[in-house]
Amino acid sequence: MQSPIEPAEPAEPAALPLHPDDAAAELAALAAALGAELSRRVHLGRPREASSAGTAARATRAAEAAEAADAADAAEAADAAEAAAPRAQTVAVPTASAASPRAPVAPPPPTAAIARGAADLGALAQAVAGCTACGLCQTRTQTVFADGGPRARVLFVGEAPGADEDREGVPFVGRAGALLSDIIAKGMGLERSRDVYIANVLKCRPPDNRDPSPEERELCAPYLWRQIELVDPAVIVPLGRHAAQVVLGTDAPIGQLRGRVHRVAHRAVVPTFHPAYLLRTPAAKRETWADIRLAMAELGLQPPSAPRGGS
Repeated sequence: MQSPIEPAEPAEPAALPLHPDDAAAELAALAAALGAELSRRVHLGRPREASSAGTAARATRAAEAAEAADAADAAEAADAAEAAAPRAQTVAVPTASAASPRAPVAPPPPTAAIARGAADLGALAQAVAGCTACGLCQTRTQTVFADGGPRARVLFVGEAPGADEDREGVPFVGRAGALLSDIIAKGMGLERSRDVYIANVLKCRPPDNRDPSPEERELCAPYLWRQIELVDPAVIVPLGRHAAQVVLGTDAPIGQLRGRVHRVAHRAVVPTFHPAYLLRTPAAKRETWADIRLAMAELGLQPPSAPRGGS
């Protein structure tokens, strides 16, 4: 209850009724305000949706980029591994039975087993006499195995029998054989039938005294190697190019091989010219004599006298 002495508060003026035109204007303004608010809210929501979509797109692109990077890294690693890995080589792998670490080894000739099966020189001579490994068996008169002492310290090796050897069955019996006998007896002071052993690479005469073919040399060489094993000389003297090449396993010419001592296993090898060449080229006898002295030094021999006639 209000005190009588307090002045009374003035009453709020009563709201005046709106004019119809004013009411319509107010309603229009309110609608416009609501529409603006609704538009603002819709507009504010779109960037968030776009932002979400952009984030998803960026995430997808990032995943794709990461996947591509992983693929590139894997490819690079594969390339590096391939580069680091040794390339395949078309080379023969050495085995316990391989004779050489280089190219695949050809099988030994059939004569190798026959030669190894000979227990002594007599058995080997019989095997050679029955040999039909090459075509020379059809043109020979007989095989020419060897001459001299079976326990000799020096072994002379020729290339192949000639017409005289084919007829008599003994190596070095013609003019070239006579010159070799002089070298042995007069130059070295040895006896041909006892102190030296003489053989050829080929045991059969090639027709018309032609050079031995590579196939003939390969087929006949095992017989020579078995002779060397059984005689076991300290020094081997190959006479001429073919003998020197077979004994030393080379294709070098005789001019490059002679004049020095080679070693094959524990044996000294002293190549020199073939006596038949010396008959055609007498000036080469001096060089042959120098080679013979090398062989004699390996044997511990002194020449009995200067060789006569340049032999």
